[in-house]
Amino acid sequence: MKIDYRLVALLAALTALGPFALQVLAPALPAVARDLSVSAGAAQLLLSLSLGAMALATLAGGPLSDQLGRRPVILLGLGLALIGSLLAALAPTLELAILGRLLQAGGAIAGMVLGRAIAHDLYGREGAAGVIGQITAVMVVAPMVAPALSGVIVGAEGWRGIFWAVAAVSALLLAAAYWRLPETAPLGQPVAGLREALTDTGRGFREIGRLASFWAYAGYGVMSLSCFLFFVGAAPFVMQDAYGRGPTEYGLWFMLIAASYMGANFACGRVSRRLGGDRTLRLGAWLAVAGIALAVVLALGNFLHPAALMLPLMLHSVGAGLSVPNALSGAAAAVPSRAGAASGLMASCQFLFAGIATQIAGLLPHDTALPLSLGMLVLIGAGLVLNLWLSAPARGRVHG
Repeated sequence: MKIDYRLVALLAALTALGPFALQVLAPALPAVARDLSVSAGAAQLLLSLSLGAMALATLAGGPLSDQLGRRPVILLGLGLALIGSLLAALAPTLELAILGRLLQAGGAIAGMVLGRAIAHDLYGREGAAGVIGQITAVMVVAPMVAPALSGVIVGAEGWRGIFWAVAAVSALLLAAAYWRLPETAPLGQPVAGLREALTDTGRGFREIGRLASFWAYAGYGVMSLSCFLFFVGAAPFVMQDAYGRGPTEYGLWFMLIAASYMGANFACGRVSRRLGGDRTLRLGAWLAVAGIALAVVLALGNFLHPAALMLPLMLHSVGAGLSVPNALSGAAAAVPSRAGAASGLMASCQFLFAGIATQIAGLLPHDTALPLSLGMLVLIGAGLVLNLWLSAPARGRVHG
């Protein structure tokens, strides 16, 4: 099927909403604490609890979309994001702001989960990898832009301006999705009500969870994201403590890493069509492992320059840009009739494991890049081992 780039752009925007809404709030938390006269720890609940809401939403959204359709679930999610943003923007107390934030986060993540399933519905196993690569690239840009934009909004309008901005974006995307987003769920899928859909959720997860073909791809995808967020959690401190460099230089290096990832994302479709999804995944995975292994070697050699960490990370990012889209596509293809459930289960696992990895990264010593590099090598290496181990008996079940 010919790729509709206007639809891909819409899917990319829907995918970006969740990460954007998450990252744009963080710089505003001190202003929340001051304005509502609460402690910094209490204000932090706006961020920490929303991760739980996102994990639950990713778990429920996929299976619901398999039964009710992709379009209704995305429209519902955008509606919740809009209502939650408005509630938080107008909230006189922290408790109401948290309630609004939970609705916003749970609704905004729908596009991230179902964008992958829609791509699989429309373009199949191989074609979806390239589209998912383009969509995934936006998830790198959104967290990069969000903190800077947040600072401007908070300076001009206060912390409530953050929620007004997300409400405006949610409203625009809701209108665009209503007019432009087609229903893509497989033909002949049973139409069920909400009760039936919820009942079917557990059955779907049990069906997917028994498949080695699913975990071969999902395991790599979970470990790859955990590896990246492990880096994000520790690298700014390593830049400061090990290399004596500030946040501005870290931001410039991070932009190069993000550009490497995005470039590989956009090349992923062409490479996947030439080599096949599985071989492209393995090629990317070995490049990612090689990049981190090089960072470990340079850290052991006591090279005290940011390039000793960041240049190998650019190689890792190229590998991730080739492998992650194929992991996402392969997980969704494990059970075509339940692509939404598979996508939701994988995304939820990604949130949970990456959150743990990020917390651990903050506890490491940061006066050298070695602990960071070794931790990343363990995570990405585990993902590759899982894929190689689980793919062998499952190879016949997933094409690629």
